[in-house]
Amino acid sequence: MPVEKNGSIIDPVDAQVGGDADLDGIAQTITADDINAVLLSPRPVEQRLETLKSMRSELEARSDADFGKEMTPLINDLDAAIDQLSERS
Repeated sequence: MPVEKNGSIIDPVDAQVGGDADLDGIAQTITADDINAVLLSPRPVEQRLETLKSMRSELEARSDADFGKEMTPLINDLDAAIDQLSERS
């Protein structure tokens, strides 16, 4: 359905995918690189564990909207990183 914006009609079909106007939806804001960066950080183990657990909570909260189960591998990576750091503390 075309939308009128600033006096011109814009049809979503003509919009560029991935452009600045593209909606984020449930885009993953946490990546495997982010998890590894926290895991290998020089910060104290307790701080890294807290950060990883916070990241996991965020993904878990958003997982109900993840119909493609794309967050499951990230949650598994977080669990492995948490387990690895928990052995050190």
